[in-house]
Amino acid sequence: MKYYQEIPVIRSIAAILVVSVHVIAGLYYVGGEFTNTSIGYINQLARIGTPIFAIISAFLLMSMVLRKGFDLRQFIQSRFSKIFVPYLIWSSVYLLYKYHVENSLNPDLSISSYFLYGNAHYHLYFILTVLQFYLVFPLLARFKKNSGLFVALGASMIINYLWLTFGNVTTDVEWINRFVNGRSFLLNWIAYFMMGITYAVYYQEFQDLLKRYRTSLLLVSGVILLDLWISIDLARLYTSTNISNLIYIPFVIVVLNYIFRRVRSDATAMKLFQAIGTHSMGIYLVHPLVIRLIRRSEWFEYFQSGSMFVLAMIMILSISMGISYAISLLPFGNYIIPVPKRRTSPRQPVDVQQVAS
Repeated sequence: MKYYQEIPVIRSIAAILVVSVHVIAGLYYVGGEFTNTSIGYINQLARIGTPIFAIISAFLLMSMVLRKGFDLRQFIQSRFSKIFVPYLIWSSVYLLYKYHVENSLNPDLSISSYFLYGNAHYHLYFILTVLQFYLVFPLLARFKKNSGLFVALGASMIINYLWLTFGNVTTDVEWINRFVNGRSFLLNWIAYFMMGITYAVYYQEFQDLLKRYRTSLLLVSGVILLDLWISIDLARLYTSTNISNLIYIPFVIVVLNYIFRRVRSDATAMKLFQAIGTHSMGIYLVHPLVIRLIRRSEWFEYFQSGSMFVLAMIMILSISMGISYAISLLPFGNYIIPVPKRRTSPRQPVDVQQVAS
């Protein structure tokens, strides 16, 4: 079975970016302003982390289909245990925390609405987005290595752009209005999932391009990312669904592949990134709770200084990963936090191009 060494590295970087967004928002954003300009720029740049997660999620799912074929029953069972159950558990955890510790639940909202709209806490909306993607994936998995896939990719980018620009649905049913106009709705993210599917189907061709046009791709990607940095305006903050990310993110994936090639030459760095990548889902689910607890502790004043940002990141990542690891050791812990099984021996790779065709 093909093992994609770069995926845990890319996923770990995405996890670090997402955590940095929330750490900065929780510790260094006060009264509508960032306490440090440089940290504010990091917060805005790190918004690319969530789209990367979407691409990797679709990539892994599609690559599994390319290897094993698609079995609907197995797919439903797998997604139910790995995503839906953890979503229910962690939504309940955050609701209980807000009720018993912070007393911050909205009395005008029913408990069921928190689960329906993915707003039990600010990061859980994306898990709901992934669940929506799973509903349409059986149709998307039918795309093969031909022009139809690129047509679908182009269509998804147009739909994504139009939805972010003009999407505002009004019906006679209030819960539908709230759901489709919410940030978690699939059409806000569909292009990134299609990018992941295309990435998986044309994986070998993509790797060949990276080798053949290394200098040109690095130059173009560098210019694109420089434009991303220059376009940041702390007076006009944007989120992960920023329309310009439809252009930026493919080039970010190119750069991350080159970063992986440098990381793999260092065994220690590779192990660190693989560990973070392995527990990226756990880190994603747990870290907001860690940030909340730090805000309520004596550590909060200590970490409020901008010079302590790196230390705060290391501490929050370490605690979150430690909690994820501890839960993974529990009986049925994988239903709480899904952690990929570690490899006990190297496996022989297959020709992905042959399988896809």
